[in-house]
Amino acid sequence: MLLSVAILAAALVFALVSGAVLSSGYTRASAESLSRAARALAAAFPADGISNVDAARRFAEAAAEGGYRVTLILPDGVVLADSEADPRGMENHKERPEVASALSGRPSVSRRRSATVGEELVYAAAPIYINRGDASAPVRDVSGPIAGVLRLALHVPNFDRALASSRWTLALAALAFVVAAIAAAWAFSRMTSRPIAALARAARSYGSGLAASTTEGALALSAADPEEMQVLASTLDSMASEINARIAAAESQGRELEAILDAMSEAVLALDSGLAIRIVNPAARTLFGLEGDSTGKRLLEATRSSALQEVAASCLESGQNEEAEISLFFPSSSERVFRALAAPLKGDARGGSGGVVLVLGDITTLRRLERVRRDFVANVSHELRTPVQLVKGFAESLREGALEEPEQARRFVGIIERNAARMENLISDLLSLASLEREDGSRLKTELTSIESILEGARQAILPKAAGKGISVLVECDEELKAKAEAALLEQAVVNLIDNAVKYSPPDTTILVSAWGEEGFLLIEVRDQGFGIPASDLNRIFERFYRVDKARSRELGGTGLGLAIVKHIAIAHGGDVSVESWEGEGSTFRIRIPL
Repeated sequence: MLLSVAILAAALVFALVSGAVLSSGYTRASAESLSRAARALAAAFPADGISNVDAARRFAEAAAEGGYRVTLILPDGVVLADSEADPRGMENHKERPEVASALSGRPSVSRRRSATVGEELVYAAAPIYINRGDASAPVRDVSGPIAGVLRLALHVPNFDRALASSRWTLALAALAFVVAAIAAAWAFSRMTSRPIAALARAARSYGSGLAASTTEGALALSAADPEEMQVLASTLDSMASEINARIAAAESQGRELEAILDAMSEAVLALDSGLAIRIVNPAARTLFGLEGDSTGKRLLEATRSSALQEVAASCLESGQNEEAEISLFFPSSSERVFRALAAPLKGDARGGSGGVVLVLGDITTLRRLERVRRDFVANVSHELRTPVQLVKGFAESLREGALEEPEQARRFVGIIERNAARMENLISDLLSLASLEREDGSRLKTELTSIESILEGARQAILPKAAGKGISVLVECDEELKAKAEAALLEQAVVNLIDNAVKYSPPDTTILVSAWGEEGFLLIEVRDQGFGIPASDLNRIFERFYRVDKARSRELGGTGLGLAIVKHIAIAHGGDVSVESWEGEGSTFRIRIPL
């Protein structure tokens, strides 16, 4: 349909343009013919015609028989004679363009509407020269003065009127051409529309899902269809198959990458060249509290870390891997330490940077363990140095002659014995602590145990030391109270707490050991009337080797590991330990484990 309309429009445009071109050429040819006639009549005008009005009128009338309007004009512009009008009523023609040009010796042609007859005419004017010689001379002298102007006028040629007789013939020919063109267009359209429609259906099926069959377009074509269409169909099917395979591979790789990122415990952020987030894994979302779609957020806005921003910017600028150890602070937790690795992403073919990948590994526990290890080594070295030096020193004194003095020797041996016992206690506590750190709760040999018997066993173990200071140890516990626990470990924890209470309580005071069940937990409490613990030390007393009063603790034989052991026993049972204390009012230690 569109092709038929285009053919009709092209035919119409062709007809209009052709008519305009032919009409223009016909008019131009008519004007040139009129100009030649004007020059010929001007040359044939009698020499005495200008001075004889009647002769001029007769010449004009005779010339008008050729179908022209003839006007004779004097050099001053006055009309001498006119074949169609009375010259006495006509205005001066000196300013007419064709007349003015002819008076200057140049024949000319012009086209305009006539003021006399009221119609559009073509004018041709030629100068009339005075003959300098015999009037019968065969050649007129055109170098003499101009005696006047001869002007011919003709109605503007109408091409349509000239072709009026053959109009119907041309119209029938044009109609036959249009019909033939439309028939050819329809045949061509029928030949190409079916394979094109088949290709369009195939293209739509590709667009709706390339996973569907990609052979529909090729199967819809036959050997009778144009070869070009068959090649196009084959190419389209091959291209769709290739794209389908690539999409499947990309989706598979995307799922693999997503699974890897989701499984990583490290926080991963992929950033573009403007340090805006492109990809963020669940670990990073949890770490920085990101909710919803974080794509497009700036790194600094999402993480609130200028150190992380600096690492990423440095990697982006240098194009090299960057690694740094940074500290991040979170409202819900204390300071955490991370190892940040920044790697540049590959950019475009021109070498531009494509962005940065940030990987954050939490090394807070590692750094804490390294600090604990350093402190542990330093503390153990410090705790062992003094007794080892004492043992060594007094052994040398005995070897150098103190053995010959019995009383002195006994005193030295007593000192060596006490320091050896101190080292033994320290080593025993260290081994206990190491063993507890290896336990994870599931390896404990727990059984349903009477808590009252555990508390009484701990009291009996400390009773001699307490009696030496006149300290009373009281136990308050329901005989029916039981809990699943490893009795030996739990008793050791209670013994350590009572032992600490005895060490730091003044003589003739009371230590109360009590236990009860509350909301599914067992609570064991040791309350003393000792000197109390300063508030500044409460958060650290469960650390290894930490002592509130170091000199007094060593004097009393403490290793600094008792409370650390209590803490790890509680943790191994899935519980915890706490303390409440006020200086001068005593302390209350509480173990809390599941019943």
